[in-house]
Amino acid sequence: MTTSQTLHYRLHHVDEHTLLACDPPGGRRVVEAFGDVALADHIAVIVPGNGHHLGNYFTDRGPVSPRARGVQVLRAMSAAAPGERVAVVVWVGYRTPAGMASAFSNSYAREGADDLARLTHYLPRSAHLTLIGHSYGSAVCGLALPTARVDDCVALGSAGMGARRRDELGGSARLWAAQTESDWIRFFPHGRIGRLGLGRPPLHPAIRATRFGTGDITGHCGYYTEGSESLRNIARIATGRYDDVTPAGAAPVQRSCETDSTATTSMGVAA
Repeated sequence: MTTSQTLHYRLHHVDEHTLLACDPPGGRRVVEAFGDVALADHIAVIVPGNGHHLGNYFTDRGPVSPRARGVQVLRAMSAAAPGERVAVVVWVGYRTPAGMASAFSNSYAREGADDLARLTHYLPRSAHLTLIGHSYGSAVCGLALPTARVDDCVALGSAGMGARRRDELGGSARLWAAQTESDWIRFFPHGRIGRLGLGRPPLHPAIRATRFGTGDITGHCGYYTEGSESLRNIARIATGRYDDVTPAGAAPVQRSCETDSTATTSMGVAA
């Protein structure tokens, strides 16, 4: 399978993993589910940025690996919405840029956007669905939005959403964004000319995303930090707890049902 071929989604179990799609060995793409996506009330789809691919997806055990972040979001969603069914899909369903130089091209995001949009139509229509794109992954989310079925879209440390204006992103999804003051991504050049550039970032006045608080995290890779206000806000959005989302600059709020000790959940998926 080449990276230009369409991904075909179906739930199937491989060893201890529940996959929705996977390239053959030597390919780049893999899509894994955590939690019961078939019966979930809320589903979050995590779209990572540079450097992630099938070759390192299962072997990378670090805290910033896509799989680790998927588990962290699942736990936080369970804590935010006790008694409701939640699931996370980790979508490495595109050929990610290998480094900063290649990240100036929007070609990777354009190649993956249609497959990401199709995933949203494959997932249960009854579920509340949130796309969460980090860094370059937010551009993939932005380009997928016009044809996707999405309730919310969260952009974390985003250099650009692939668009110049909000109306290019479609009109149905609520758009949220987080950026720490120490995130170097704010220096990434903005704009888009043909295949170069990622468009405007979500906090630009022409895009008008709602900015939420990140607490005391720093840098570009800390948005999913366990126990952080950033992760709690991501989970609140992904479970529809909009009134609980804290704006940037506000004091963190942790409600009794959101403590880490209550955030236990099953990792299995019913096909």
